[in-house]
Amino acid sequence: MASLERIRRVIARVPRGKVATYGQVAELAGFPRAARLTVWALHRGAALPWHRIVAAGGRIALRGGDGTEQRLRLAMEGVTFRGERVRMDRHQWKPRTGRAMRPAGRSGPRSPAHYGPRVGSGLAVPFDDAR
Repeated sequence: MASLERIRRVIARVPRGKVATYGQVAELAGFPRAARLTVWALHRGAALPWHRIVAAGGRIALRGGDGTEQRLRLAMEGVTFRGERVRMDRHQWKPRTGRAMRPAGRSGPRSPAHYGPRVGSGLAVPFDDAR
């Protein structure tokens, strides 16, 4: 399903030491108010940084050992907590403006905001999301 793949691409962009909410991921992928799609994408998405996705307000929604593992993984990345919640004021991922995913079905060239400085041959080079 194309919608799950778009959500997985957003999840893959969340950097170490930062978190995003289920709803934030869905909105960035072009599906506002569809937080449950994010949950589905995580269930079937191998090799994703699943631990960086939390519930609204920084709450860890997973229970038992999975929730403990998520908290430990986040702590290893330097994420801090206030009680049982992630300190969203410090760790919520705020992607650069103009970096949202393109709407489904859109084809054609990317907007100029997706390209960095011109290099060598005069061709624009896409930004590297690993920054």
